[in-house]
Amino acid sequence: MKNKRFALISLMPFLFSCAGTGQITGDKYEIELTAAGEGDFNVLQLTDIHWNYTTNIKEASDYLTNTINVAKEKYGHIDLLEVTGDSLLLASKKIATTLYDLIDSFNIPWAFTFGNHDYDGDWSIAWMNHHVSSSNYKNALLPEKINKEDEVDGFSNYVINVKWGNELGWQLYNIDTHNLIQEGGTYDYDFIHDNQVEWYKQEADSAKKDGAYTPALAFLHIPTTEIHEFEEKGTVIGGIKDEKFCPGEHDSKFVKAAKERNLKGMFFGHDHSNDIVWKYDNIVYGYGVKANTELYNTEKDGTTLTGCAIYTLHKGGTFDLEHLVIDYSTKEVASSPLTWKENNL
Repeated sequence: MKNKRFALISLMPFLFSCAGTGQITGDKYEIELTAAGEGDFNVLQLTDIHWNYTTNIKEASDYLTNTINVAKEKYGHIDLLEVTGDSLLLASKKIATTLYDLIDSFNIPWAFTFGNHDYDGDWSIAWMNHHVSSSNYKNALLPEKINKEDEVDGFSNYVINVKWGNELGWQLYNIDTHNLIQEGGTYDYDFIHDNQVEWYKQEADSAKKDGAYTPALAFLHIPTTEIHEFEEKGTVIGGIKDEKFCPGEHDSKFVKAAKERNLKGMFFGHDHSNDIVWKYDNIVYGYGVKANTELYNTEKDGTTLTGCAIYTLHKGGTFDLEHLVIDYSTKEVASSPLTWKENNL
């Protein structure tokens, strides 16, 4: 396996007009991959880590470290970590800092999207935003300034452009699905707002080359309400459904916009005991694998369904998907419950 080198390009403000909504300022952050050859780009998703006051930090740290090492050994290299929300649950600043220090210590670029439980702790959102951003950690990619300078709802909407040399090969969208919204006397999970969809559309449109959209994946925390449609009409690729779906029930324009712009996959967390994945209308939709046993402890054949998901991006615009199940107690690797290759090779 030939060595690969990353160059992290400076944060570049990107100003564009949005018809009907005035000016929206977004930020584009690029990861440039320089490889000897045309190797793959491996993305590892960690979701619903849920560190809290009751967590055995030593045990949980060892598990995450082992998970990264298992993936690196199997794939040779991990090029990006996607932390898709609910990394914490009713925790202290000390616990939060310990977790993000650990993630940064892996020396792999890492992206972060907020989950609904990342708001639950003895911190302000400004403090949390700083502690998961590139302003605070050398390997973090979340641009802290997007909270202050853009007009897009949410705290973690940004795109990572993956390049082979000077050629843009993929776009990875991190999208904030917010927290809860109140309607009357009840609460519901939030959704992807219209100005977020407009931001996504214009980022994707600006990256077109020769009239074609750049292949892309989206990472978020709360599933979109269309997940019920995916289950009814989509083709199951693999994985397990072990609890009811808990999306926000408000319609979003995001899925329609994604179908029109070569989004090849949308991956989320939130439902702790689900890791099912479908293909529907030429897009792969599905859950990652829960990276801890907090709140839920689903087992199959004596193995906890914890671990990570790996997305292998090919220069030609196709991708592969695998769920790695690693038992939380023994750290033994189970046979993969889900392996899928877009090009069927």
